[in-house]
Amino acid sequence: MMKFKALIVLSMMVGCFPFHQSLAQTFTDPGFTSEVVTTLPAYQPVGMTWAADGRMFIWQEKGVVRIFKNGILLATPFIDISSRVNTVNDRGLLGLALDPNFATNGYVYLFYTYEPNGNPNDTAPKTSRLTRVTANPTNPDVAIANSEVVLLGSIGTAPCGQYPAGSDCLGSDSVEHTADMLRFGPDDKLYVSLGDGASSNGTDPLALRAQDLNSYNGKLLRINSDGSAPSDNPFYDGNPASIRSRVYAYGLRNPYRFGIHPTTGEVIIGDVGWLTYEEINRGRGANFGWPCYEGNDPQPAYQAAFATCRALPASAVTKPLHVYSHTDTQAFGGAVIGGPYYTATPYPAQYRDNFFFGEFVGQYINRIVFDANKNVASVVRFASNMGGIVSLEQGPDGALYYIELVSGQVRRLRYTAASSTPVAVASAAPTAGASPLTVNFSSAGSNDPSGSSLTYLWDFADGTTSTAANPTHTYSAATTKTFTAKLTVTNNQGSSASATVAISVGSQAPVAAITSPRNGQKFKVGATVTFIGTANDPDGVLTASNFAWQVLLHHNGHEHLYKEFSGVTTGSFVVENHGTATETYSYEIILTVTDSSGLKDVKRVNVNISKARK
Repeated sequence: MMKFKALIVLSMMVGCFPFHQSLAQTFTDPGFTSEVVTTLPAYQPVGMTWAADGRMFIWQEKGVVRIFKNGILLATPFIDISSRVNTVNDRGLLGLALDPNFATNGYVYLFYTYEPNGNPNDTAPKTSRLTRVTANPTNPDVAIANSEVVLLGSIGTAPCGQYPAGSDCLGSDSVEHTADMLRFGPDDKLYVSLGDGASSNGTDPLALRAQDLNSYNGKLLRINSDGSAPSDNPFYDGNPASIRSRVYAYGLRNPYRFGIHPTTGEVIIGDVGWLTYEEINRGRGANFGWPCYEGNDPQPAYQAAFATCRALPASAVTKPLHVYSHTDTQAFGGAVIGGPYYTATPYPAQYRDNFFFGEFVGQYINRIVFDANKNVASVVRFASNMGGIVSLEQGPDGALYYIELVSGQVRRLRYTAASSTPVAVASAAPTAGASPLTVNFSSAGSNDPSGSSLTYLWDFADGTTSTAANPTHTYSAATTKTFTAKLTVTNNQGSSASATVAISVGSQAPVAAITSPRNGQKFKVGATVTFIGTANDPDGVLTASNFAWQVLLHHNGHEHLYKEFSGVTTGSFVVENHGTATETYSYEIILTVTDSSGLKDVKRVNVNISKARK
């Protein structure tokens, strides 16, 4: 992932991701409103946390920590370590945490990319550091000078690869995926997330460190406050100073932000993806697969490039709790921002124990709703037009707070009034199949913002109904037929809302294929790329009118729509020259085949570009 500031500038230049700060924030529940708490320099604040006395600590990428106290942003920083922080792209001071006993010991933990030569703009390989400073007991709004102690990352001379395996070196070889987040759990252990330190421009062997338990990179660590490993960690080997003893989970690309349930201690990680997917992960001792897997699938480029990836079976990889595509029209994005479990009471009951996450590129906040077994019941939009979110937290007053990078604002999401209109959410599984077809319907995610109880009415569109919240129904049809089931929810005041879900009975999805070009095929600038697709439908005949194509241009870590074609089984485009020799770009060809029942199959291939002209 590019540094957020660089991503915004590039987005404005090419028109891919518009960051319109003038757009009003909108909420699914109109009982919410957004308000500015304080403003810091634009593009600088990246995180916030609170002391027990109500002071808000806000840290800036360049290495300055400010305090918001009694409604005022204090002029004197708590600490300024900018002289030893490298800030190129993803680098900077990105993590800070207050000790659980901060009120008595004054300990503050900092996580940043270390700059040993005094040049914050140096792009050369660096290392990261986890350190601890101490607040001045006579003036706790500032740190004691020269109180910084290194806990992890004692080796400050890059690259880490020159040292023996297991050395205390946190790699930041690339300007991406570096030191990320710090957070204490209810067990009083410090959780530390660190990216793979590799480049996003192609397959970088350094990304494989995420699979190596003797490397800090691509990991979530769990440590004692002195930096040592707790003996109950999943990979503890008897040595509290070894890297693997400190690992809690691995196989991560850029776990920029994560949340911890304040009572159960469960950790949920927002892992920023590469070409295609954003992931939300959970699992103690889990291997989330990066770089060999992305989203739910093997990562084709890394699988092709490295035997390590080809040897890693899918059975050894924990799939994401939730995953969404960069091109999903309903959940468009490019940089997931893990947030908190909401456990406070000022918001209505339906929001409690939801996991909230932001989307920096998509500029929205979603929430994950869990069922009684802690499985995902639904993922629901909470707010839109939120700007470039880089931090999302639950404050001590029970409200959610977030930082909007472009404006430098810290904002609070306040619940001000109940809404009289409920929200209906309908889903079903399966949504297609041969007759007779048994379907499990779910109303998970349906709610009333005022907390009112709901009644349910399902109309299955075949002359039958149900008042159960989550009914099971069997469809029969002599021919292929689509039934549009409708859920209506009604609150205690008599207000209703409806949602629908389509069920195709007697129909199976088509099967599509892109026969040319082959995935990963390379073309020169100026060459013509001809694409050809085929498909078959077990239930009927497909024609060219069932085919739709998209060509995406991937350019320096972002992407945008390049060409669209519909009603054809073949087409072509000319490879254009995009940028200088130092820039990277490629094309992705997407074929979508839709049958007469509305069922779809999607196939993709990537086309690599050689900078030499034809």
